[in-house]
Amino acid sequence: MKRKLLLLLFLLLYFLGFSQSQLYVISTDGTSSGYGDWNYDTLLYRQGIHEINSSETTIIIDFYDGYNDDPSYGCGGPCGQYQDHCQGVEIDINIKYFQDFLISKPDECLPLDYRAVLLPKITAPADRRCERQELFPQHSDGINHNVNGLVWEYVNNLGQWEELPNFKNRYPLNVSLLDIFGSNWRNYFNGNLQLRFKFTASFTSDVIYSIQNYTITLTECSPELQSLVPHKTKCNYSEDGSFTFSVDRDLVDTEKLIATLFYEYSTGYDLATNPQEVITSLTSNTDGTYGYTWQGDLPPGNYRLKYQTLKGSGTISPNDSSWASLESENFTLNPSDPVQFFAQKLNDEICFERGDGQIQLYDVDGEDGRTFLYRVFKVNTDNSMEIYKDWTNFSGNNTTINGLGKNKYRIKVKDNLGCLAK
Repeated sequence: MKRKLLLLLFLLLYFLGFSQSQLYVISTDGTSSGYGDWNYDTLLYRQGIHEINSSETTIIIDFYDGYNDDPSYGCGGPCGQYQDHCQGVEIDINIKYFQDFLISKPDECLPLDYRAVLLPKITAPADRRCERQELFPQHSDGINHNVNGLVWEYVNNLGQWEELPNFKNRYPLNVSLLDIFGSNWRNYFNGNLQLRFKFTASFTSDVIYSIQNYTITLTECSPELQSLVPHKTKCNYSEDGSFTFSVDRDLVDTEKLIATLFYEYSTGYDLATNPQEVITSLTSNTDGTYGYTWQGDLPPGNYRLKYQTLKGSGTISPNDSSWASLESENFTLNPSDPVQFFAQKLNDEICFERGDGQIQLYDVDGEDGRTFLYRVFKVNTDNSMEIYKDWTNFSGNNTTINGLGKNKYRIKVKDNLGCLAK
């Protein structure tokens, strides 16, 4: 039988990253001209959804019009052998992904409205998605695509399908829950997110839904790091540094924050001495953030913090590769400034046993905001020492020690946190 071909050529060479494509034929409406039997038997891709292998680069849609006067077929057309109703029209169309394709031929030769869209096949992500992550990965070409007539729907908190409030025509839906619903996304549906999309056309009431419903398994994102403040060691020679970090939300339910610390060695970063802390509660700050201060003592050096949330029981490996986006910038723990001072003899004892010798302490310095004390030892002839004057506050940056008899003296200085000058 002769055929008139409506040829649809799909160029898939640039999209080999997808194993399959899906052809959504929205409408194949045709009307009889009254000359005989319209025959659509060889219409390869009728209305509906068709799986297309990526190896296929050409899709042929056959459409023909003919009649036959053989009485056994009950045809009332003119007598004679099979003839075409009219000279057919062959149309070659190149269609790429995401294009809304419409052929509308209302004339007698091709009374057809044919609308189709070719989409790369997508699947729901296998891992959990949190509210800041894209629900579906972006297409490999890196472009946000609009497909006319495509509308996404979700199952709302009443168990009913409802159109998404925005992002119509977007395919794939490479946006986040926050993009769609905002920070109160949990109020719109229960449990995990169920999605589907549908196609409609202005010239038909037919609706075609996605070949499957997509269930996105959800979890709350780990809190976002807002700030990190290093704390110096107490003394310049001690190894008791720490740091405080703040995140944008509190922990919920059975959620824990697993924080792991890395120290910079000469060969690169590796686990710190006290590498991991399991955090079950955060401190509310006055600015709406929530903070935590590292509990273990840390030596001065360069560090990096990584963290994840965990619900319920279980552990997270310190070397979990999925932490790449949940880490701080490099930060440095510094030692405090050392306590230092200078001392000089102002004068010896003027008269025997008068006890009017003087020593001046000056340029006393250390960590900002700290006060200083001094202690005077008398050194005996056997080099043993005894306290001559116990810890005394400095009267200022410079101070004079009075009432010293003829002898050898040793002086120690410390700050109010007990850090000694060395």
